[in-house]
Amino acid sequence: MIEQIRHLQSRAPFETFALELANGRVIQIHERHLVATTSGTHHGEGVIGVLYENGSFELINAGQILSVSVGVHPKVKEEFAARMESVRKGFEELVIHLEDRVREEPN
Repeated sequence: MIEQIRHLQSRAPFETFALELANGRVIQIHERHLVATTSGTHHGEGVIGVLYENGSFELINAGQILSVSVGVHPKVKEEFAARMESVRKGFEELVIHLEDRVREEPN
């Protein structure tokens, strides 16, 4: 996995990639400089460091990575679509509420 990540980091142009972890989490990497790797002497001993946009940092044992894939992971796409639907519904409810208030106001 370490070599796959290093390869994806070095590609030009850079393409976003995803790390799928054993616990079900998916970490989307959008910038090559926000991930660092180190190799261990045995399989699965490497460590991946991920720097998040909010300034926090996470270390992940390479043995916990199930897959590395190019592009936006399907799970991330689904979560984004669900959030967008929720926002859309919220705006629809707001518009209905505002329309009702306008109708209630005297001319």
